[in-house]
Amino acid sequence: MTENNKLPKHIAIIPDGNRRWAKEHKLDAWLGHKKGAEKKKLDKLIDVIIELNIPHLSFWGSSKDNIKKRSKVEIDFLLNIFKNKFLELAEDQKVHKNNIKINIIGDWKNQFPDEVCSSMEKAIDRTKDYNRFFLNFFIAYSGKSEILDTIKCIAKKARKDKSLNIDEDFLKSCLMTKDLPSVDLMIRSGGEPHLSDGFMMWETANSQLYFSQKYWPDFNENDLKNAIEDYSKRCRRYGK
Repeated sequence: MTENNKLPKHIAIIPDGNRRWAKEHKLDAWLGHKKGAEKKKLDKLIDVIIELNIPHLSFWGSSKDNIKKRSKVEIDFLLNIFKNKFLELAEDQKVHKNNIKINIIGDWKNQFPDEVCSSMEKAIDRTKDYNRFFLNFFIAYSGKSEILDTIKCIAKKARKDKSLNIDEDFLKSCLMTKDLPSVDLMIRSGGEPHLSDGFMMWETANSQLYFSQKYWPDFNENDLKNAIEDYSKRCRRYGK
């Protein structure tokens, strides 16, 4: 692997292709989600982050539309995955041994049943004092809604304080992602080269993009390392 100073500090992943993987394997769509959410898979990706000392790893979990528009059977299955996954993370010895803080960003508290929210809050609470690595999940999230809410927040504060200095730092402080650094490397699996619902619009303004042809259930730790290696070879000019 490359020199540490050429490694990304924040990697964001859009794990796309679960449903198409299931379809190709002649399985129900929710079984693709189950395959993509396997604990051993996440463990191996976390191992890469720990090995390379990359502080932030962020995952797109679901948009607001994902939760509202899919069939009840699939939604119930997704909610069950979220409940069980965060209960696992709350008790995961690797998480505690390596001081991995769990963050969950989005409108999930307003959309999910209490029992699902409870397991998610448990993972957050059990890791709230950790600060070596950060595992960030975006669930029931919309980047467009985040920007709209930020504009409303700024307008409200500006009405109260006419001398308010509205600059980049102030805007950042109003975002749901205010505690996260900019994304260096954005990875999308599934073979479709596009982003999703304005995922972290502000934080990905200067991100390097990497698109994998593999569906998410087939994406593994070696694919993550390949993406990081590809990033390390790119020349960043930042408009110069």
